[in-house]
Amino acid sequence: MRQDKISGASEIEKKIILRVKKLLGKRRLFDECLSILSVYPSMASLWNIVNISFSLNKDEAEKEFVKMENAGKKVIEHAKELIKNATVITHSRSSTVLKLLKECKNIKVICTESRPRYEGRLLAKELCKKIDVTLVADSAIFSFIDKADLILMGADAILNNNVVNKIGTSAIALYAMEKGKPFYIISSSYKTFPFVMLKEESEKEIWREAPEGINIKNFYFDATPLRWISYFITEKGISAEAPKFSMNICKEVLEIRDKLEERGYLLVE
Repeated sequence: MRQDKISGASEIEKKIILRVKKLLGKRRLFDECLSILSVYPSMASLWNIVNISFSLNKDEAEKEFVKMENAGKKVIEHAKELIKNATVITHSRSSTVLKLLKECKNIKVICTESRPRYEGRLLAKELCKKIDVTLVADSAIFSFIDKADLILMGADAILNNNVVNKIGTSAIALYAMEKGKPFYIISSSYKTFPFVMLKEESEKEIWREAPEGINIKNFYFDATPLRWISYFITEKGISAEAPKFSMNICKEVLEIRDKLEERGYLLVE
């Protein structure tokens, strides 16, 4: 499976549901799910899709997938009033954040380039025809925190102790807290899970022709402690409390987790 390195989590989620639905109840399901999670190990919604696929029968699983898609639509309705006439900082390119911003008027957006894949540039391009957009280098965002009314980001995963999102999120959240600026995570509750995994990406994305002897680390995601997040916007509304995972985890999911950990993927809880 080729990795989509630009689309937001919700966009990838829809594609994966279509793939998995064709294999429900079939022997190939486990290998397909292992392949999916080896490519997207940080995405809690995909761990949920796999868990649903093995825990429920075909009809029940398909109904749950419909609920998952509908939940993503509801979160936007809860956030519209929040950012009316606001200056918003965001980081990376969340498809949920993008949809929300496109539906809002009289707002300003400050976004980062979001290295190493520069998906923030794509976000700026998608918004600039209708919205006042400022694009800055990742490290420059700290000079703009005072200019914002709030910080708004999506999430790849909401865990028991952390939110996993684009690398750099944790530093922005900590600085926003220091400055007294509210930091919002917008995400459906289907992005909750007890754990996800992180993998190291190609060093060539950081420096294609680096001199020999330089040790380059390229991770797309980091973990931000829940206590650094002001509010969570989900399909149930806006709350200072993080949504919680409530299903049982099936043995197939645990087996996939163990296989990925053996391959050197980092476990985050």
